[in-house]
Amino acid sequence: MQTSRFVDDLKKEIAYEKEYKYQVPYDQSEYYKTITGVIADALAKNDSLNPSSFDWFKDFFEFHFEYSMFACTELGRNETALEHLGKAVCYGSIALLQAPKTCGCVPGNNPFLVSNKAVFMASLLLLTQEDNAFETAVAYLIESLNGNNCIIKRGYNKATISWFLLRIFGLFSHREINLHPLLQPKLPREHEEVLAQWDTGDETQIQKFIDVLCEIHLAQAALDLADADLDDDIYNAKYRELYLPAMYAFPFEILVWFKLRERKGLQNPNAFSHPLMNTPIAKFFLALEAPLPKPTALPHAKDLLEKIKVKCPAVEIPPWVP
Repeated sequence: MQTSRFVDDLKKEIAYEKEYKYQVPYDQSEYYKTITGVIADALAKNDSLNPSSFDWFKDFFEFHFEYSMFACTELGRNETALEHLGKAVCYGSIALLQAPKTCGCVPGNNPFLVSNKAVFMASLLLLTQEDNAFETAVAYLIESLNGNNCIIKRGYNKATISWFLLRIFGLFSHREINLHPLLQPKLPREHEEVLAQWDTGDETQIQKFIDVLCEIHLAQAALDLADADLDDDIYNAKYRELYLPAMYAFPFEILVWFKLRERKGLQNPNAFSHPLMNTPIAKFFLALEAPLPKPTALPHAKDLLEKIKVKCPAVEIPPWVP
C-alpha cells in the first residue's frame, strides 16, 4: 500500500506541474524557459562567472531527471526517458567533477551542493555505467567530508540514506571517512547491518536486507512527503533526503548497493517480492545495461564552463560537451 501511494503521488505531482514543467516538447515548459532565460541573460551580461554558477548545472540535472521519469511513467516513451536521463547525468557529472576544482579560487564564492543532492547525482553516474566519473566523484565527496574539499562541506548530519551511501562508497573504494563521529548522523541499526555485510554471498541475508532497506526508504518518503506538504517549505525543500517526488518510489540506494556488489564480482537477485523493487522507475533502472550515448546538445554547458574558467583556470571542459 505504501509503495502504490508514492507511485500515485508522483502521478499527482506530474498532473499538478504539467503546465509549468511537463510540456511536450520539453523546451516549451515555463520552468525550462525560465532556467535557460536566466542563464542566457547572465552569460550575455558577464565576461566571467563565479563558481556559484555551478548551481545551474544542478538545476538542469534535476529538470532532466524529472522529465526522464515523466517520460518513463506517464508517456511510456523509454527512448525519450533515456535521452533526458543522459542529459541529467551529463549536467550532474559536470557539477560533481568540475565544481570541486574551483574551491578557494574566488573568495566567498565556493561552490556547494547539499550532500543528499550530490550523492544522488553520484548514484546516477554509477547506475548509468559512468564508472570513471563515479569514482572521481566519490573521491571528491569523501575529500570534502575530510576537510580537503568544499563541494559538500562536511555533509548534512540529519541525512540517513545519503550517509548510508557515502559510507558504502567509502567501503567500496577503500576510502576512509575521517569526519568526527559527532558530526555524522547516527544511522539506523539496519543500515549498519547492511554496511557490515554489504558484500555477503548469503542469498537469504541479501533478500532480508532488500526488504529492510525498502521499508526504510518508504518511511523516509513518508517523512519527506509530510514536510513537502508544509506551507513554509523553503528550508525543507533544500534538505529533504528524498527531495524530488520521483525519488519516493525509486529505491536507488538498493540499486547502487547492487551495482557496487556487481563491480566486485558478486551475485545479486533478479526477482523481488517487495513492491518498491517492482515500480516502473525501479524496473527502468534495473534494465539499464550499457552507458547512455552522450547528448548531441547540452544547452549552455560549454558557455558556462568557459566563463567560470576565466576566474578558475583549473576547470576543464570535458571533450564530450557539444
